[in-house]
Amino acid sequence: MNSGANRSEPPVRCFLGEFEHTVDAQRRIAIPSAWRASDPGADHFILLPGRDQTLQLVPGELFQEVLAKLRRVSFADAKANVALATIGAMAQDCRLDKQARVNLTARLMAHAGIHDRAVLVGAVTTIQIWEPAAWERQRMDSSHGLDVLQAIQEKPDDLSDILRKAVREP
Repeated sequence: MNSGANRSEPPVRCFLGEFEHTVDAQRRIAIPSAWRASDPGADHFILLPGRDQTLQLVPGELFQEVLAKLRRVSFADAKANVALATIGAMAQDCRLDKQARVNLTARLMAHAGIHDRAVLVGAVTTIQIWEPAAWERQRMDSSHGLDVLQAIQEKPDDLSDILRKAVREP
């Protein structure tokens, strides 16, 4: 009998929807219950500044895939290590507190232009955190979003190219 037959793969987390929340005086914001792991101890994220004045909350399990690739970089490669140091300096290791909140640093809030309110956007594999007006300016209308889904279904091998072309320039 195969001992691996009874083991199941952990479910792949998927982040869908959008939620507007208040950022409290300690710079904390609650993560919606639908996006939390079933095991409270498993809610581990890496918070990074994103493009277009967003914050990117990357689940720990997804960041592990990136980390595996980064471990292959030689620590003797000076230029590569400056890039790694930059990534490490801008990243924040996050675990949700007992009220399922993540703490935002003042530096990251300034990067995203966030003050007292933020929109958490399910970006399928990650969570994006936006200043509400910035999200309204950037978001696609639903018809355009459906065009993107259709293109993905018709040409799944061109996924990155399709997604890049879908976003309008500011």
